[in-house]
Amino acid sequence: MNKDLQLAIVIINWNKAQEVLHCVYMISSWTELKAEIIVVDNGSSPEEASLLLNSKFRFQLIINENNRGYAGGNNIGISKGIDEGFPYIMLLNSDATISEYCLRQLLECISNSPELGVVGPLLDEGGKNYAGGRNIGIHSMTRIRYNPQMSNSDLINVDYVPGSVLLARREAFERAGMLFEDFFFSGEIADFCKRVQLRGLKCAVFTGCHASHAPDADSTMRDTLYSYYTLRNRFLFIRRHFRYSTLFWSMRWVVEGIEQIMIALLKGNRARAHALWLGLRDGVLGKYGDRNAQFIS
Repeated sequence: MNKDLQLAIVIINWNKAQEVLHCVYMISSWTELKAEIIVVDNGSSPEEASLLLNSKFRFQLIINENNRGYAGGNNIGISKGIDEGFPYIMLLNSDATISEYCLRQLLECISNSPELGVVGPLLDEGGKNYAGGRNIGIHSMTRIRYNPQMSNSDLINVDYVPGSVLLARREAFERAGMLFEDFFFSGEIADFCKRVQLRGLKCAVFTGCHASHAPDADSTMRDTLYSYYTLRNRFLFIRRHFRYSTLFWSMRWVVEGIEQIMIALLKGNRARAHALWLGLRDGVLGKYGDRNAQFIS
């Protein structure tokens, strides 16, 4: 590790190479803060991998033969950063934008707060600012809309910091372990933050700066993969963290799952209804991990 570098930034690519390279360009253009960029290609097409391999930008590239999901892909990059001795590791979505100033603020915040394991900025999505999230085993709408009256402090303790822009000290991974790969996609960050807090560190949002996130607008993906994993993984989260009330909270999501399916059918969205049904079924039966094959031929 270059002694001048204190931060490793992990970016996952799954058939979004141009977007990833734009993100790499953003980081490379910073003038004062230098970071090691680790890009993990998650079983993308050969054409996508070629774009990354032939890029003019400097970054470490790790190519997976198969899609290991958000959790598995990030774990490879996180492990690389830890092995190379970086004290801080950031997870950054390729569709997120953070300024050099904001990241410097986050680094200063976490370095001056030894009790803080994970921190993130306010996140602007569609013109609305969000300040982290709430327990996904309990709440349907987990994202917290930011209100300046929420706290007198620049730090707001939250149940989880979204993985779109997440900064963690390496100690958080050493105490809590890596992302749990059975989630595959969605819920793994909420699970990680829960484990971080159970091991004595805090997760918080720093309101002194904000980043932006423009989620994939592909309605087909959101109707199928996103709907499936979001519902299914609530059951996994409950099994892992609601030891004495697993049945109660599982039934809560069975009821909500059925309601969501009915709403999707009434709206004529059969693809979403089918994805939700599969998510409900697999959540109850305990079928976790990679289930993309149900949606991608």
